[in-house]
Amino acid sequence: MLSLIGSGIGRGIAIGKAYVLKSTDIEPPFLRIKPDKVEIEVERFLQAVVDAEQEYQALLNNLDTSAPKESAAFINAHMLMLRDPLLINESIQIMRSELVNAEYALQTQSNNLIKVFEQMEDTYLREKKVDVKHITDRLLRHLMGIVSHTLDEFNTEDLSGKIIVGKDLTPAETMFVRGRKIVAFVTDLGSQISHTAIVARSLKLPAVVGLHGSSKYILEDDLLIVDGLRGIVLINPSDQVLKEYRGKARRLREREKQLSTLIRRRTKTLDDERVHLMANIETAKELREVKRVNAEGIGLYRTEYLFMNRDTAPTENEQFRDYKKIVTRVERPVVIRTLDVGGDKQLGFGYPNKSSSESPLGLRAIRLCLNHIDLFKPQLRAILRASAYGKISILIPMVSNVDEINQVLTIIKHTKAELKAEGIAFDRRIKIGGMIEVPAAAIMADVFAQKLDFLSIGTNDLIQYTLAIDRVDDAVNYLYDPTHPAVLQLIKMVIRAGEKAGIPVSLCGEMAGNDRYTRLLLGLGLRRFSMDATYLLNVKQQIMSVDTTKLRYLVGKVINADSTIEARDYLSKLNTL
Repeated sequence: MLSLIGSGIGRGIAIGKAYVLKSTDIEPPFLRIKPDKVEIEVERFLQAVVDAEQEYQALLNNLDTSAPKESAAFINAHMLMLRDPLLINESIQIMRSELVNAEYALQTQSNNLIKVFEQMEDTYLREKKVDVKHITDRLLRHLMGIVSHTLDEFNTEDLSGKIIVGKDLTPAETMFVRGRKIVAFVTDLGSQISHTAIVARSLKLPAVVGLHGSSKYILEDDLLIVDGLRGIVLINPSDQVLKEYRGKARRLREREKQLSTLIRRRTKTLDDERVHLMANIETAKELREVKRVNAEGIGLYRTEYLFMNRDTAPTENEQFRDYKKIVTRVERPVVIRTLDVGGDKQLGFGYPNKSSSESPLGLRAIRLCLNHIDLFKPQLRAILRASAYGKISILIPMVSNVDEINQVLTIIKHTKAELKAEGIAFDRRIKIGGMIEVPAAAIMADVFAQKLDFLSIGTNDLIQYTLAIDRVDDAVNYLYDPTHPAVLQLIKMVIRAGEKAGIPVSLCGEMAGNDRYTRLLLGLGLRRFSMDATYLLNVKQQIMSVDTTKLRYLVGKVINADSTIEARDYLSKLNTL
């Protein structure tokens, strides 16, 4: 048995077989080939092409009838490209002229084609380099005999009971595991606030990230125990260890049953302070859990997932249908966040693919939308149209100055005028809020509160920007600390700004769903939490067991601490009151 230790996500324990994803970077070998052996190498290469073609055909044949039309078109396009002479014939020419192995020749020609696509002015054609890389990787895996998997629209395997093992999961890949009945994630990279961690929580799955070696030590079909609470992965455990962990998993399930008794109870503290608990969602598939735990509404609907894993942006009508479905199904208030891409969330149709957009400080969220009104305006129209079918609010991500807010309010005003002129119904008093995610916004919260109807604190990014930590870089995640006095002072400023202006303030980052911080946030004055629905009952239990009048002294000690160690010490005392 081998054990690996990383950052644990979730409180659960999973036991299952490893499902190993392909490495994002395949390194083809370089070999010199004797002249009389070159044709053997060419034959090996052509056989790989045939094998890849058959693989594509099998994917096409097994495509579910409910799959999007784009999936079949995507596979057919790749099959055509697989036989493209520029890839196949030129690779063979390199083998024959340079006397090198098939893998090296293929990679060389692939790099040549990618360079050509990168230099094209047309955005659509420039993005074809991704298809070239996709096909090249598939051929390399056949040539090198690599047994691994890819999470994309071609993957129709049964993943029930599997534990996904990979270097990291991109936001696009995580879309393909929803509804596939996997039981855990294990990744080399990532941190407590990485996208993989957030998705694992939303799927109510245990995960261990930042392992730096999982894909090296874990093989396909290895038996794994994933302990999300302790951040431990056990590889091929003994029968005794398996028995112990099965007992732990059973006790966790019993604890879940106990929490379910809180579902229908009103959320208030022992001193009768009313607290509102809402849910964060990414897709309509999560609404079942939202209803199960009786959340008071959707505090954050992340719309970017409508825009991912596709070649074109969703149309206004497509978005309208999605937003209408959410608000009519949940039958409670819904806060829709406008498109928040850039950074670690890239679109496949060329909009933000500039170097600055890949930085957390670059062209992302509202900055990108104000630079691409053609992307932003249809979304606003769709949200406004859906507001005729239920209580919807609009949340603007990553606002950092008043000018941005003024621009957004002007665009919304014009959009409303257009809809009115077209005779289309919408909520004319729809609430507009701003997400407080950068220190500048927190410091300016007093001013923002005069312009907006509500504020929502996004702690994942607020901590990132306040402490200068790239949230996807696990090399610095030891610095990530929600109890840093600077972060807490900013949260307090925003809550006070909302109170002063008489507008609601909610908190929707991962901190909201971690019951370790519930008492601290209550003590800071927060009364609206929005979190992944799977954590709502844990937080509710904390709220219902505390008297807020007793929190004040120790909360003051936490936010005025001189060091992180001192703050954590006071937090521990706060949680034992």
